[in-house]
Amino acid sequence: MNLDQHFMIDEDLCKRIVSYLNIKSNEAVLEIGPGKGALTKYLTKKTKKLVLVEISFELTSELMNKFKEARIINESITKFKELNFDKIIGNLPYSVTESIMNILLASKFELAVFTVPNNFLKKGLLTLLMPKFFDIEILEEIKKTSFDPQPKVNSKVIRIKHKEMNEEEKIIKEIYLQSDKKLENAFRESYCKILKLTKKEAKARVSKLDFSDKKVYTLNLEEWKEIIKGIEQI
Repeated sequence: MNLDQHFMIDEDLCKRIVSYLNIKSNEAVLEIGPGKGALTKYLTKKTKKLVLVEISFELTSELMNKFKEARIINESITKFKELNFDKIIGNLPYSVTESIMNILLASKFELAVFTVPNNFLKKGLLTLLMPKFFDIEILEEIKKTSFDPQPKVNSKVIRIKHKEMNEEEKIIKEIYLQSDKKLENAFRESYCKILKLTKKEAKARVSKLDFSDKKVYTLNLEEWKEIIKGIEQI
């Protein structure tokens, strides 16, 4: 296995993390990256509608032997376009956190609880944008000694749910989701959808920015700050 995985070994911590989801017996639950099943064994006691997505073939085989009642998928979570479950849980490596947050934007879920590196959402573009789309709460800090092998940094448990967005935040989200479009076109489509404008009206409202021809996915932090400032002044 060369996936740089860190397995949770603190049993009390595992129980607490599962308890944060407040799972009801009829709810569909997704676990991302179950590894050796540290959380899984407590999840199986809470619901019969459990789906596990594990990238490692070796670990998937182990999980299939341990948890025959769960549906287990041997795949990278980044291959999914949306994750429509009641509850979602996982111990996430930093390399996939941005991808998963983007997938969650297109997903219907009630609550997600993730263990992430302690520096997650402390700087960069996600720090600016994600709080506009989600309510994100830090539940507890976790020391490196709770994992084997130990990671280089401490971790934290966060709880995420969709928030009630205002008009400006809805526009920002629509632009962000149109990642392959030019910014000018993404602006126009977002105004049409959220503000119910005609294409002509929307075009007249589009902010005149030096980088309007750039694809949305190429925009940097400073450019997004300028976009948000312009939208908030509408």
